[in-house]
Formats: sequence, structure tokens, C-alpha cells
Amino acid sequence: MRLRNIRRKLEDGQRRYRSNKRRCEDGPNPDKEEEDGSGTTEWINLMKRLRPSTDNISSIKAAMQKTFTWRRSWIAKHSPSLSEIFEEYPHFLDMPTLLDTEFGKMFEGKGDLFLRRWEATIIPKLKAIAIMETGDLASLKDMENQNEDEKCYTMLVVLTHLLPPVAMSRCSVKFALTFLVDFVPAGSSIASLCDDCSSQTNQPQLICVGNLRAAAKQHVIVGKSDRITVPLEEGLTSAVDKLFKLYWVCNLAYPCQLSSVFCFFEHIYDMPLSTSRKAKVLKLSSKVKASQFTA
Repeated sequence: MRLRNIRRKLEDGQRRYRSNKRRCEDGPNPDKEEEDGSGTTEWINLMKRLRPSTDNISSIKAAMQKTFTWRRSWIAKHSPSLSEIFEEYPHFLDMPTLLDTEFGKMFEGKGDLFLRRWEATIIPKLKAIAIMETGDLASLKDMENQNEDEKCYTMLVVLTHLLPPVAMSRCSVKFALTFLVDFVPAGSSIASLCDDCSSQTNQPQLICVGNLRAAAKQHVIVGKSDRITVPLEEGLTSAVDKLFKLYWVCNLAYPCQLSSVFCFFEHIYDMPLSTSRKAKVLKLSSKVKASQFTA
């Protein structure tokens, strides 16, 4: 009893057995954030060294899952450039489906809303609203003979007319749309898409290589200022979906010429509208909701 009472009066540093036992239980406990960061760095280094082969896809996806919280915090706090993000996480480039996964974790349950709604619901309603407001039936009448990519592009034109650029941008509707989708001749190399020094956009955009009616066309996300290209093996609707997700995954500002159009996309994804200029978007959104027209 005397020894026990003496031990109670000892300083923590003098209680060798208890101190050693705590270290053993807790493990080597430096700063926990530093420990987590070290583990994350190991996963990131692993990803950089794995080629996107069939054998490695599951490991890459697991590594992206493990580093999700770290990545979102890094992007939010430090606002890295597009090239810096893709240098750290290169598989966003060669596995664009990771943009879907990342966006789906950021906005649970909203990742497939654009693909579900755009062609089946939004296009026929926008078409009906455009005819009712402008009476321009002729330009929309030929949609029945268009393929899916042409219909998508036609409705992007309609949407840009309904939500035109703000006056201060001094930008025509036709020119504004090039900040979302632009075209280059068939046969153009993907590497050459970043060489256009005359381009006035610093934000990522879609480039269609070839004609929308051609079977051999290809869509590419291009960030010219960062010299980034992301080839996509899908149609225009899916490409627009990928581009929108890239803006959110990489924490990028919308091109000011199309801020209202991108804001309307937020409505399709059931996201809170982020732009301050949303009066026209809210008005159009309410018309779409109230519309009884179907495909």
C-alpha cells in the first residue's frame, strides 16, 4: 500500500511503466494530420505509377477513394490550376469516368441527373418554350431528321438564346456558344488543339473534331491555357455532362459569357444555383417545371 501511495505522487515522466504502456497502446503518435498526409502521399504515388490497364483499374479506383477527402481539401484551400490537379491526379486524363465518380461523391445521388433528364425531359420542354416565345418554328422543325448530337447542339443554341450573355460581355450568342462547344476540321490532331493562340477563352471547353453528322467525329475537353486535352469516347450530351463535372471537380469558374447557361445546368442537376445573376435562370427553370410538353 505504501509503494502504491508513493507511486500516485510521481510525475508522469517518472512513471516509466505507465508511460511506456501508453506509447505502446497509442502507437507512434506524431501529429495525426501529418500521419494521414503521409498515407495519402503513398496512395497518390501509387496512382502515378499505375498504368490504366485492366489489371490496375480497381487499384486506381481504390486509391482515388482513399485520397478523396485530402484531394477535396487541397483543391478547396489552394485553388490549384487545372494542370497542377492533373499532374497530381493524372488518371482524370486517361480515365475520364473518374470525373463521374468524383462528382457523384461530391453531390450524392446527382451524378446521372443530366444524362437522365436532358434528352428525355429538358430538350422537348425547351423546344416548346422556344417556339412559344419566339415563334421560330422553322429552325426547330428539322430536329426530327437530326441525330442525337445535332439535336443536343441545336438545343444548346436555343438555351443560349433564352439565356443570352450579359450586355457587359459584348458577346453575340453565336460566339458565346463557342466557349462551350467549338469545332475544328476532321483530321485535326488532338495535340494541335492547344496551339490556337487567337483563342479568347482561358476556361476548359469542348472541341468537336469533325462534323456532328459524321460518324467519325470525336469530342475533346480542351484547357488551352493549361495545355490539357481529355479525349472522350461518347456523344455530345455525355461530353457536356463531363465538362460540367470537370468545372466542379477542379473548382473552376464558369466562362462569364455562359454563366447563365451553366447555372441552368445546375438546375438540371438539382444543385443550388451558384451565380448571382440568376433571375433569368429561375424564370426559365420555373417555365420548364410548369411545362406540360413531353417528348
